[in-house]
Amino acid sequence: MVSVTDRSGSETTAEMTGAYDPDADGAFSEWLRDRSDWEAATRHRFVAEYRDGDLPDDVFERYLVQDYQFLEAGARLTAHAASQAHTMAEMNTLAESLTVLTGGENDYFQRAFDELGVPEAGREAPKVHPTTAAFNDFMLRAATEGAYEESLAVTAAAEWVYRDWCSHVADAGAEFDQWYLDEWIEIHVIDEFETYTDWLIDQLDTYGPRLSPERRARVADIFARTVDLEAAFFDAAYE
Repeated sequence: MVSVTDRSGSETTAEMTGAYDPDADGAFSEWLRDRSDWEAATRHRFVAEYRDGDLPDDVFERYLVQDYQFLEAGARLTAHAASQAHTMAEMNTLAESLTVLTGGENDYFQRAFDELGVPEAGREAPKVHPTTAAFNDFMLRAATEGAYEESLAVTAAAEWVYRDWCSHVADAGAEFDQWYLDEWIEIHVIDEFETYTDWLIDQLDTYGPRLSPERRARVADIFARTVDLEAAFFDAAYE
């Protein structure tokens, strides 16, 4: 059993029953996903309401305000992963992603906040939900206390979850009255994002099988915990 303890003192565990066997288990990334509560994060009530056009504006606003608090932490995680990467090509791909996080995605948040009437204080210094704080703390510690593969486990899990649920919403073919709902989905289903997510998954499949059993278990624990926190983040939007 591998555990990760956050600064609040709570302990999160993902019990790993059996070791990864590439012949029996297939791709390492699929093995990771199968050992997480994937459906809870990608088919959450939030996703179902979004897909059906029933998501209340106040729920989306709370979600977006808290998600913005991830932006800096996500950028720092990506920058840290780039510093840990094994090759220059990997560094370059992560650096390009960092440019998106600090540029285009930040621009979306500001325009959406303007439309929703979120004041400056609500953007830059909102009351941070405990789940948001725990998520930020967890992902940064997973990266700084580990190596490239640990950083990769957080990044790949988070981006893959987003691509999955946003693709599920997009597949419904709904057109929303609010442009910011349409654009949030578009950001996460465009070819560039799909290519980046595929690259992250491929990185897991490349380096995961080379790790020791103990490191593979830790990476699996981090991946599963990230998926759990994505589901908890949706829960928080309704509180």
